[in-house]
Amino acid sequence: MRKMVLTAILICLFAGSAWSLTIQSGFIEVGGVDTLLASTALRNSGDDTELGWVRGVLYDMFGITDVTLDAKYTNMTWYQTSQDNTYAIDFQTYNPEYFLIKIGSGSLRSPIDHFLFQNTPELAWGVVNLADLGIIEIIGLDRISHIDEFNGGAPVPEPATLMLLGSGLLGLAGFRKKISK
Repeated sequence: MRKMVLTAILICLFAGSAWSLTIQSGFIEVGGVDTLLASTALRNSGDDTELGWVRGVLYDMFGITDVTLDAKYTNMTWYQTSQDNTYAIDFQTYNPEYFLIKIGSGSLRSPIDHFLFQNTPELAWGVVNLADLGIIEIIGLDRISHIDEFNGGAPVPEPATLMLLGSGLLGLAGFRKKISK
């Protein structure tokens, strides 16, 4: 028992506090930069086209089959964070799992105009490094056409995940049997 308590204390000591980007002179934490999952050039930016592309990406990457478009913003307020070229947007409606940023057509040298992000770790805020989108100057924020918010259903479990869960349960059963002897 003493070893278990000592191990737990050591784990807590080595688990440092997480850092977070801030806005408004450090008063509001917005989390870290969200993960860019995919980008593409879509000929049309209608809701059905964007939702179809997002569904395809999330199915291919995570096996998620049920994705819904829950909100679309055309008028956004961006906040500069404590990191260069990194901005945050406050999601007003709820905490989306994924969000898409659409850059206006003809605004960048690259034909890529749709960027899909996984919203982690602070779900109330979307945090983006604009250099990843090809926007280097603050004036470039005007080039953002809209943002879509998505939530995905539960992913289809992978065989390896189920095997890991099963082996963990077997290990717990064996440990309990050993203790009861």
